[in-house]
Amino acid sequence: MMARVRRVLFMIIAGLSLLLFMAIVAVWIRSFFVRDIVSYVSKNGNARLIQSIRGRVHIIIDLDGKSSGSFSHQEDRLAPDAIWNGGMSGYPMKVEWHMGHVWQRYSRLHITLAPSPGMPRWTTNHRLIVIPYWSPALLCAILPTIWIWRFINYGHRRTIGHCPRCNYDLRATPERCPECGWTEPAS
Repeated sequence: MMARVRRVLFMIIAGLSLLLFMAIVAVWIRSFFVRDIVSYVSKNGNARLIQSIRGRVHIIIDLDGKSSGSFSHQEDRLAPDAIWNGGMSGYPMKVEWHMGHVWQRYSRLHITLAPSPGMPRWTTNHRLIVIPYWSPALLCAILPTIWIWRFINYGHRRTIGHCPRCNYDLRATPERCPECGWTEPAS
């Protein structure tokens, strides 16, 4: 009974993982044509800007806690030659890449265009996280791959008359496996 519950639970989780994988791939493809920007401010005043562009999710977090505002969403079409680089507004000038990912904390110095004596300069602290869509897609594809592999393997064993648990040849005793004790479930 517990084996059946585990099998059904695994099938449900693998099915949900497959749906999540397909959603990630759809958003991944969309990110090459449309840029989505979601921004919100948490209760402690830290602003978060999440941007989906060119196969990556960019998350910029303002760590100073001085932001105000609410949730917002924008989308716009990408130009065919649009690229992302570290010199965009709000991004660090040098980005530290690690296997296609970025996890970097940086400060920005803000200066006015015509500085005068006594004009205040200030810095803001930020965190940049860049995640390529292939990494969550790969994680979500693991369970469906195992599920499909087991389905193919189990189906092959049943058609050639082998035990679904240990692969013992059941042509002589089709109702019960003498090797592992598996019995044919009553239909």
